[in-house]
Amino acid sequence: MLYCSPCTTPSHVLLPPLFLLRGGEEGGFGRRNHRDIGINLTDPMFRGIYRGVQKHQDDLQDVIQRAVRIGVKKFMITGGNLQDSKDALHLAQTNDMFFSTVGCHPTRCDEFEKNDPDLYLMELLNLAENNKGKVVAIGECGLDFDRLQFCPRDTQLKYFEKQFELSEQTKLPMFLHCRNSHAEFLDIMKRNRDRCVGGVVHSFDGTKEAAAALIDLDLYIGFNDAPWCGVKNTHAGSKFIKTSFPTKKKWENGHCLKDRNEPCHIIQILEIMSAVRGEDPLELANTLYNNTIKVFFPGM
Repeated sequence: MLYCSPCTTPSHVLLPPLFLLRGGEEGGFGRRNHRDIGINLTDPMFRGIYRGVQKHQDDLQDVIQRAVRIGVKKFMITGGNLQDSKDALHLAQTNDMFFSTVGCHPTRCDEFEKNDPDLYLMELLNLAENNKGKVVAIGECGLDFDRLQFCPRDTQLKYFEKQFELSEQTKLPMFLHCRNSHAEFLDIMKRNRDRCVGGVVHSFDGTKEAAAALIDLDLYIGFNDAPWCGVKNTHAGSKFIKTSFPTKKKWENGHCLKDRNEPCHIIQILEIMSAVRGEDPLELANTLYNNTIKVFFPGM
């Protein structure tokens, strides 16, 4: 889903899956750099595995190369729980362009209570603290009341607030998640805002008023996306897309796979957003680049 509210000014917007863009490399609108700050590269589908079954060969490197060709320079790989954070870090350590996050996604917060909660939190903290430079954010953490079948509401609330300790201790920004939970999310953020240096609210699906409240806390807004979500012809924004990629329904070497979203598709989101907002795409790309540098790569 794309959301573009009048109150979400470009200075507080990041793209799905949260790419950072700036004039630099060849791309659909000219020369720019991109940094993807919310990519699920640990998902088995990028290794050709679906529901535990190998359906096609591992094509992760092809996926990366397609992204690099349109100008992606850095990838921030999302950690969804302790093990996923370890996997994301391991992958990040294989490539100078890769970085990662450490945290526990709201739909997986029951893992705290399946283990020793304090030990689980400490392991997350140690993973982040001992790998600064590669680990650049705490998350993905927050609230998701659309999927309570995976983790109860009270558990989500408890361990979202607990994870502010990670940001407070490491001084890293937060990669946040908020879906159908805006009142509760805002309440927790207000209580804990001084414990984190900043962050991006990913998976945002709220109103312009909800966005304005988050922006008032000096947080940034990210639009929902995932490896299995792409812009389809039935989507309202599809008419604005100018850049396409060779795509097959069945996997074929050198092609994108239908219904599997890839980092290279970020150019299409930029095309949609710039058209909807009536803005120059290069100027919007530069704003997004500066936003992301400010939040996640302040030392650059």
